[in-house]
Amino acid sequence: MSARKYCPTCDHAPLKVHDFHGEEVDVCRRCQGVWFEKSNLDNIIAAKCDQVEEADYTDNLGSHQRPARCDCPDCGKRLQVFHLLEDYHLDLKVCVACAGAWAPGETVSRVANSSAIKLALEDMNQSTSWKTWVFEFFLRMPVEYNMRPRRLPWVTYALILINTLIFLGYFFDERLTWLAIDHFAAMPAEIQSGQSLWTLVTATFLHGGWLHLAGNMYFLWMTGDNLEDALGHWRFLGLYLLCGILAGLVSVLANLGGTIPSVGASGAIAGLFGMYLLWFPNASLTFMFFFWQKKLAPAWYFALWLGLNFLGMLLGEQGVDYWAHIGGFVAGLAIGAALRGRVWRSNPLLAHLAGPEVQVRR
Repeated sequence: MSARKYCPTCDHAPLKVHDFHGEEVDVCRRCQGVWFEKSNLDNIIAAKCDQVEEADYTDNLGSHQRPARCDCPDCGKRLQVFHLLEDYHLDLKVCVACAGAWAPGETVSRVANSSAIKLALEDMNQSTSWKTWVFEFFLRMPVEYNMRPRRLPWVTYALILINTLIFLGYFFDERLTWLAIDHFAAMPAEIQSGQSLWTLVTATFLHGGWLHLAGNMYFLWMTGDNLEDALGHWRFLGLYLLCGILAGLVSVLANLGGTIPSVGASGAIAGLFGMYLLWFPNASLTFMFFFWQKKLAPAWYFALWLGLNFLGMLLGEQGVDYWAHIGGFVAGLAIGAALRGRVWRSNPLLAHLAGPEVQVRR
């Protein structure tokens, strides 16, 4: 019979054996901390990450920080504090003699998901290169550095395909172009009077030119895959359309009585920007400052984007529905804030990668 183990942080409260993802671990019922023997922790980490068949958590530990103020429940040696990963500064108490590890209750999920966190951080912390510089310099589109989605974002791909096919269906025929605008573009005066309300949706599938289409579809592809992965296919589609409708309504309110038709998916995609900003704060998007390409946090990138929209409004630039952009972005922020807790509970890895422990290289 094995000797009784005691919590290293709760004045020798006894540890109880508990099943955790098919492995027997020792749990303190007072503080909910968990003592992992090395073999148990390795098995749990491998099982929690689809891309890892075998794990040795000690291989991925970050730097040693200091001696802990408690001892190993197994061998009595003084525990040592390490960062969980090199780029994830969560403190983990480790016994260097038997390689067991002590995790406070609130950190257990992050310890168990450490391999998935490490793989995601490898994608997020890639450096810019001459290829990314050439891409952004000539196309003026940012490069994204974020975790890879776990499921195929087929709704995002379908939206890109549908937008492209609709555009090709009318753009080369002037008569069809005018028919499309007359029947499916959003006209503020008509919507204000309660007519043609469906155009708040149909207008998001029309575009005025190749650059308009290409820019919107690129940003839809860039942000949509991660958001669809976080939300699920149908909820993502519903929120995309809702953002488009809300952006259109803000445009109507800002242009009461207006007779200039509004088209484009920009308002809906601006809504995606708001959700992306709140749910993936440690991702990076590049910005080209003349000839210097710099990775920026989403908060900085979208602040610049928002500033450019306000600047365009102040300068009176025509041909861009800035109010739809701003309205969609605010709608996305509101939706993102309302759903953030729910999304993070159903996608723990997103929550782990949004915390201050993440060390992002920019």
